[in-house]
Amino acid sequence: MDDLMICDDPRKAGCFFVLLLAGICPSVFAVDTGAEPASRLQETVVVTANREPGRWYDAAAAVDVVAVSEQMPGFRFDSAELLAGLPGVQADSRANFAQDTRITLRGFGARSAFGVRGINLRIDGVPLTMPDGQSQTSSIALGAIDRVEVLRGPMASLYGNAAGGTIAFYSVRPEESELTATLAGGDAKQRRYQLQGQWAGERAGARVLLSQFSTDGFRDHSSAERNQLAGQWYYQTESEVDLLARVDISRDPETLDPQGLTYQQWQEDDTQVHPEAALFNPRKSIAHAQASLGARQQTSWGSWQATGWMGEREIEQYLSFPGDDENGSGAVIDLQREFGGANFRVARQLATLELSAGVELGQMRDRRKGFVNVRGEPGALKRDEVGEVQSRDVYTALLWQPDPRWTLQGGARYNTVAFDVNDYFIRGGNPDDSGSLEFSEPSLALGGSYGDGPWRLFASVGSGFETPTLTEMAYRNEGTGLNNDLQPSHNRQAEFGWRIEARELSASIAGFVVRSRDELVVDQSAGGRTTYRNGAKTEREGLEGQLSWQLASQWQWRLGGTLMSAEYSAGPYAGLRLPGVARENLYSQLAWQADAVPLQLTLATQYRGDVASSDDNSEIVPGALTWDLAARSEHSLGRSLIALWFKVSNLTDKKYAGSVIVNQSRGRTIEPAPGRQLDVGVSVRYRW
Repeated sequence: MDDLMICDDPRKAGCFFVLLLAGICPSVFAVDTGAEPASRLQETVVVTANREPGRWYDAAAAVDVVAVSEQMPGFRFDSAELLAGLPGVQADSRANFAQDTRITLRGFGARSAFGVRGINLRIDGVPLTMPDGQSQTSSIALGAIDRVEVLRGPMASLYGNAAGGTIAFYSVRPEESELTATLAGGDAKQRRYQLQGQWAGERAGARVLLSQFSTDGFRDHSSAERNQLAGQWYYQTESEVDLLARVDISRDPETLDPQGLTYQQWQEDDTQVHPEAALFNPRKSIAHAQASLGARQQTSWGSWQATGWMGEREIEQYLSFPGDDENGSGAVIDLQREFGGANFRVARQLATLELSAGVELGQMRDRRKGFVNVRGEPGALKRDEVGEVQSRDVYTALLWQPDPRWTLQGGARYNTVAFDVNDYFIRGGNPDDSGSLEFSEPSLALGGSYGDGPWRLFASVGSGFETPTLTEMAYRNEGTGLNNDLQPSHNRQAEFGWRIEARELSASIAGFVVRSRDELVVDQSAGGRTTYRNGAKTEREGLEGQLSWQLASQWQWRLGGTLMSAEYSAGPYAGLRLPGVARENLYSQLAWQADAVPLQLTLATQYRGDVASSDDNSEIVPGALTWDLAARSEHSLGRSLIALWFKVSNLTDKKYAGSVIVNQSRGRTIEPAPGRQLDVGVSVRYRW
């Protein structure tokens, strides 16, 4: 079957993508442009610069939206399932449930050893990103998400610290009262049980979701379990104030970590684990809870919105080394985090001009302890400290639409992020490592769009920054205490693009340039512990595009892709590639809907180019072209609807690396992807 695939030569893949987009353009201008965009697109909102929802194709920024129903069916356990095909996004599934999906957006987030860095995440307008810039997607109940919006480029910097891009997850207010039970299973003993109930009233609506996922993992020592509860309550008062309350609870009782493999180990047997996994039993357990309440109102003079949130997160993690040296911090992490924040924004409408201003406050408090790892059991205490982070941001934005063809927008944000650590483990040769740091930085952006009818041109420029996270500052290569040598990285960005929305087709293409200094990069990674440093200057240049085309009544084609060069531009690695970032990410999804029977077939093709695993580019992990095939069918029985799905992932059983661990000091850089997998699911929905 490999003989039938596109050649793995990145240059050929790149040429294929450019020629494909070039071929789209003539077809675009041949489309009937007198038609209005589909109503689904009319209702789509844009997450730009804290402005009120609007039609995304008017924005002076690269924004893409995908409904979850457009994605292939699946377990909805991995956030990569919801991000497939979105341009600018590289979502690498680790097949290691002890670590989050590795998400990179135009190269931002490439340094992440776990969780998400450099990207602002939100759910229903509530930040998932902590004040210091760290995020996790594991707490999101993906089964309750309706759509995903991705904002890239300069306008994203108006979200403040670590906003190299913004990914927003949205649920939707229930329109019908119903109860849905879902059961899914597949290879590696993957199992998902889900029960969702929702109620729709005249002014109110509510939804509750209960979900459990478990798997033995396709590698040894990689079993996982996740239990989730998500609830939303929607209400509109008589004065038309919209309220939304959310509760999200997630429990991962014990998730085993199979660790990365060396290139040779991966070639020999991609299901094996390193012997240290048997010796130190690396694993993680997580308990997460978050609650929020938001309100907003449109008035004759403008609008206002306010949101508050709070939560806690507990983590116990065992790393694959003892951590018992004199100034070590242990290798069993006991972390208790409390966090919260609030956002208030007001906008004034003056004819064609909208002025807005707001304030966002956030705080987090980490109580961190470290113990020696004695063959998988906690030993002597080696670390005991409390770290606090506070952020205080003020922002303003301007939106001017002098006529329907022109949109001009810009904004500024002033961010203050303060770190404070109190050390309670002071004994022997271990000194007092207490310390504090404060960073104050501006973020700026300016852009505009122009168009007549269904097409628009857009361009923007801006600057942003990213502080190191509290976790990244927690370790040094030598000695103990807060790594206060780390400083914020700064970036300047520019982009230019074109988009079109018509009856049967939407398409866009954008070029971008990013220049960064003091880029935060991985210094060393060993046994699950990672240290960081400020790298030299970097530069990223790229081209990205998307297409959604109703080819015929039965055929729908969706395409997304990114071509990007990401390199160090100064310092000892000048001219070398930024590790963890692929030059090519291409995605194609072709769907066929039968006329006579309720059946839909979907074929997805994804190509990710090769990736450097270290700063010196001494190892290049090869890219891969993979295929997925799925079938869906729905059947009505009175008030009930039965939905069935069937999916074969990695259809050709391709052996490839799902993700890489950047700068892994022992060479265990590769996190293998599963081979061919067969999954099936059924759901029964009852409406009243």
